[in-house]
Amino acid sequence: FQDATFNEVREATFDASINIAPGHTQISYKVIRWAWSDASVEIYMLIKRCLRNGYHPPLRDPREWRKAIPVALRKLREPDYSNLRAYRLIQLLKCLGKILEKVVAPRLTYLAGRHSL
Repeated sequence: FQDATFNEVREATFDASINIAPGHTQISYKVIRWAWSDASVEIYMLIKRCLRNGYHPPLRDPREWRKAIPVALRKLREPDYSNLRAYRLIQLLKCLGKILEKVVAPRLTYLAGRHSL
């Protein structure tokens, strides 16, 4: 992949709602945005190196960044909440992982189109 640009990482960081729930680390978009003024270069370099190396390096096990907290939400206007189909399961993922995925997604879309996938 082509290296991430500073603007791509900044946009991926600031385009998301601060009301999105963080994963198990509890590092939310609000915290990342708060840290941006002092640590923007470090955040950018982390995302850039992840993209360049093809993985999430800060943890021994790359799957750690995909670790999620499952949460069951009630669907609106369901007549019987004792039925499992009355719930929708969502996964709370780490916000730094989401930022990386926002940077990777356009590259994958481009490659898929270029190779007619």
